[in-house]
Amino acid sequence: MLKNSMCFINELSRFKENIVVVLGGYWGLMKNIADHAVKAGIQTMFILPDNPPVMPPNNENTIIVQTDLGFPTRSTIMCKTGDILVAMGGSIGSIIEIMLSYDFGKPIVVVKSGRETDRVPQCFDKYIDHRMKAELLYASDGCEAGRIVVDFIRELLKK
Repeated sequence: MLKNSMCFINELSRFKENIVVVLGGYWGLMKNIADHAVKAGIQTMFILPDNPPVMPPNNENTIIVQTDLGFPTRSTIMCKTGDILVAMGGSIGSIIEIMLSYDFGKPIVVVKSGRETDRVPQCFDKYIDHRMKAELLYASDGCEAGRIVVDFIRELLKK
């Protein structure tokens, strides 16, 4: 997962002027993603739950939003904030964020990781339900996920 996250950020760094990485905290894989993104010069926003286990660094490339909300409610804000969700691997929290993003009409990229989110393609194909609110995309690794997001950014910039 660490290699996936590094490759993902490397792909995004080509568009660092047009992107903000939004994370739910600064621990676990999110810390690795944040550290690599900040080092690459990518603006990184943290939507923190109440009593986060670790505070993110406060510098020129970070934005810290302290919500004082529980984890699921914080995830709602995080998913509403972003234009596209990338689930780099995770458990129930990431699965909830996939469902929230879908309900908000935000495209989702699920990266093969060996974690519980790998089950999402077994449950859903391109859409979660008949409403087809957002497309589910599947990436074999972080590099492919990065290319998907870069293509998404290119389309946004055309509009």
